[in-house]
Amino acid sequence: MSISIYYKAQRKAPLSQAESERISDIAERYSVDSKIEELLRTGVGLNWESFDFRVNVSAAGLFKKGVVFEGATKLPDNTENASWEGVQHWCACLTEIRRELPECDWHVAVEDHIIEWRPSTNSYDPAS
Repeated sequence: MSISIYYKAQRKAPLSQAESERISDIAERYSVDSKIEELLRTGVGLNWESFDFRVNVSAAGLFKKGVVFEGATKLPDNTENASWEGVQHWCACLTEIRRELPECDWHVAVEDHIIEWRPSTNSYDPAS
C-alpha cells in the first residue's frame, strides 16, 4: 500500500513566469532522480518517486478554484524509515516553495494527516 504527500497552493492571481522558474529550480535541487537511477542500477537505496507538480501561469488555466501549484508524490516505503525520510525530504522542498509563494493559501498532507506550517520556524514540520 503506497502513501503519498499531497500539496496545493491557491491565490487569486496566476504565477508569474519568474515564480514558476523559481519553483522549478527548487524542485530540481530536491530531485531524487539520481537516487531512483541508483536503485534501478544497483538495487540499493530507497524506492523514491520523482516530485510531481503542476503550476498555473495562465488565468485561463485552472482558475475556477485559484490553484496555482499542486501535486502529489508517492513516498518511499521499502525500509522501516523510508516514508519518514521521504516526508522530511519533501517537506523541506515544500518549505522552500512556500517561501517563494507566501501569499497563497496552502494545504500539505500525507494522506489524511495535515502537515502544519510552523510560523515560528517558517517551515513545514512533519513531526507536529
